Amino acid sequence: MWIEVVNAFDIWNISAIGIFLVAWLLYPLIARLINSEDLTAEITLYRIQWLTQMLGREDRITDVSLARGLFSSVMFLASTSILLISGLLGVLVTASYLHGFVQDSAWLVATSLILFETKIIFLIIIQAHSFFKFTWSMRLHSYTMILIGAAPNVADRDSEAARVLVDKGAKLSNFASQSYFSGLRGYYFGLAALTWFISPQMLIIATVATTITLIHREQFSIAMRILKRDAE
Repeated sequence: MWIEVVNAFDIWNISAIGIFLVAWLLYPLIARLINSEDLTAEITLYRIQWLTQMLGREDRITDVSLARGLFSSVMFLASTSILLISGLLGVLVTASYLHGFVQDSAWLVATSLILFETKIIFLIIIQAHSFFKFTWSMRLHSYTMILIGAAPNVADRDSEAARVLVDKGAKLSNFASQSYFSGLRGYYFGLAALTWFISPQMLIIATVATTITLIHREQFSIAMRILKRDAE
């Protein structure tokens, strides 16, 4: 079977999947080489400010609600990933049936059944990666909520223990955010991977366009300029 898969890949398919994997998996490195500052780094300052102000509040229901809101948004996308994986598995089961329609389509490139199934499996892998990123983000957010619960009283807000807790809480929340955005990028690149069914050339174009769009939004968007201006 593996020999058939290898034989099904021509130079265009190999190039397309290689460019896609580099853009998807090495995106953080590529983005940092272009610009070391991004939205996640800028918002970290406000995470520290949030937890510092939390120490001055007797009632921390607001802080717990904020942390739960972050947790819930990640949990929603994690659940959606499971639904997408289930749907793609259903498509994979009926791949031999759907392959006939692809062969007759004027818009989709004709491929062998083994390559058609490989494309579906590739989409499943992308969504599975996103699912693990989302669940790890959920776990980190839950740790952040534990640190909020362990925060000292207002009277001890200036203690060394309080400063350490703020630092740890901000870092955990930041790591949770990074994992969340990594999973979210899987959605963006998953949409780009759909164009592989049209042609490998379209996959290359969609991958480059997705990468440029993400870099612009995270590093050169209006939101980035606003946060950076406020920080300065």
